Amino acid sequence: MPLVNSPANPSHAVPAKIGSVVVFINRTKTDSQRIAVALKAFLDRKKIRQEWVETLPPQRNLFRKMGDLRESKADMVIAVGGDGTLLQAAHRFRGSPVPILGVNIGYLGFITSVTSEGIRRQLSRVLNGDFVVSERTAIEVLISGEKKAVAGWALNDAIITRGSNPHMISVNASIGKRRLTKYRCDGLIIATPTGSTAYSLAAGGPIISPECSVLTVTPICPQALTNRSVVIDSTEPIEIRLDRASGPAELQVDGMRIAKLENTHTITVKTASAPVPIAFLPEINYYDVLAEKLQWRGDGLSKPKYGHS
Repeated sequence: MPLVNSPANPSHAVPAKIGSVVVFINRTKTDSQRIAVALKAFLDRKKIRQEWVETLPPQRNLFRKMGDLRESKADMVIAVGGDGTLLQAAHRFRGSPVPILGVNIGYLGFITSVTSEGIRRQLSRVLNGDFVVSERTAIEVLISGEKKAVAGWALNDAIITRGSNPHMISVNASIGKRRLTKYRCDGLIIATPTGSTAYSLAAGGPIISPECSVLTVTPICPQALTNRSVVIDSTEPIEIRLDRASGPAELQVDGMRIAKLENTHTITVKTASAPVPIAFLPEINYYDVLAEKLQWRGDGLSKPKYGHS
């Protein structure tokens, strides 16, 4: 039986062996056609029931156009692409206990586990139940104001950004019922531990282990140089409002625009009730992944041993 790594969330039953899968594939990736042919032949030989779904390309209103696949009868989702492919799969299966396994044919692949080179050998292990599940924190977003409320969801981050507005925005942030501060900046990132290695990291935010039950609030290009990331308890909601003097902004979840923001809106971000189960090979060490993907070289000579302690 696969192990479920979830210190902050209840575990769920994971099949000892995988009999049916949804293959979520990004056809725009180089080599995706070759990988798809090889993967289908392999799964056919293993007599695994399959449903194939292609990712949607970047487009206007992508968040609303992604179909809900939570009713799919599968033991596992296999996301073939990169982190972006896995994120889209997570959105379409959000709230589902079905684990998602990432096959990396993309660039960095922080949350993917299987490599294209070792896909047959590594998938054979996974299909026989040789994997662990990491329960990843997700966030829910609610925009309330004069018009109908707008809801969003993210595995990586929710971002209030100035968008096409050429000026900085003024943002008031509170944690629970306590005021945090007022930012003048290009935007504000609320990231999960999984999202801490995405845009938040590029904006100067900290790297957070996925086992931690926290969220981070990181300003983008703040006017005040003393504005830095704040790490907060994930049980506390974050409330954000544009200042009355601020220009317009927009809200994005995992890189997808969901709404234009005015100073009449209140944005509430909180931890989602259901985590995202992501499957990994048992030997994958999160810190080895960091060393490999970020090319850490302590002595300038040694090479990280990806996947080994």
